[in-house]
Amino acid sequence: MDVKQVKRKVLLLGDGAVGKTSLIKKFVTDKFDDKYITTIGTKITKKDLRFQTPDGEMVLTMMIWDILGQKGYKSLQSSSYRGAEGTVIVCDLTREDTLHSMTEYWIPELRKITGEIPMVFVGNKCDLKDEHQISEDELAGTAQQYGSQSFISSAKTGENVEMIFNALGVKVIDDKFPVSTGPAPVEKEEITDLIGVTDHIINEFCDAFGDWETAMAMVRQQFSMAGVDVKSPEKQALLKAVERLADLENGFRDDFTVKSTLARRKRLIEQHR
Repeated sequence: MDVKQVKRKVLLLGDGAVGKTSLIKKFVTDKFDDKYITTIGTKITKKDLRFQTPDGEMVLTMMIWDILGQKGYKSLQSSSYRGAEGTVIVCDLTREDTLHSMTEYWIPELRKITGEIPMVFVGNKCDLKDEHQISEDELAGTAQQYGSQSFISSAKTGENVEMIFNALGVKVIDDKFPVSTGPAPVEKEEITDLIGVTDHIINEFCDAFGDWETAMAMVRQQFSMAGVDVKSPEKQALLKAVERLADLENGFRDDFTVKSTLARRKRLIEQHR
């Protein structure tokens, strides 16, 4: 019997520093790194999972999108949500506010774009038992409100990491969770500060380039070299970054568009704080 192959786009959502990137790294490479590096924009990783179904063996290629956990990047985050078919929503068991963010920010913003899709709730850093502010029961109660499973995990020890992704894998290949027929349009966010400016610049560059995965890698590199801190961007670093992005855009946009776009981005940066 032929092995059926399917591909699904899934997201990891949650506040910054809850351990999303570490969970993905542990799942995909079985390695842990306790250095915290802010995810700039989105980063896409893939891994194949095998499942036995009533119709035979199935190989699921899980495209895992690690989404920037900084609030305020709504345009970028909304663009990343398009086409998603499942999500792992992560909180940090040592920070009570990260549980509230699940229901107050991440799920409402996600559902504006995707509607209801399968979700798995995760409380990470279960190895730091003496520092917990969120109980396993509190996490489970939140998940139950959405008819979802919950797990406590540790990217450091690997506890339940495989189980989390396998549980989501079962849900996204299950026929009772129909794939969305199409994403809702992404609403433009009003730009009110430098985070909004940074959000706009990243989104605009990636849209113009077309291939989001490649474009985001380019943005990460240029932002890093320019010294941009996405949690608290500063004007001088952003001005350096847009110059660097303009150099790249010379490769796929005409000269007039590149120059006018650069001038407009610089005005936006100067107008906000």
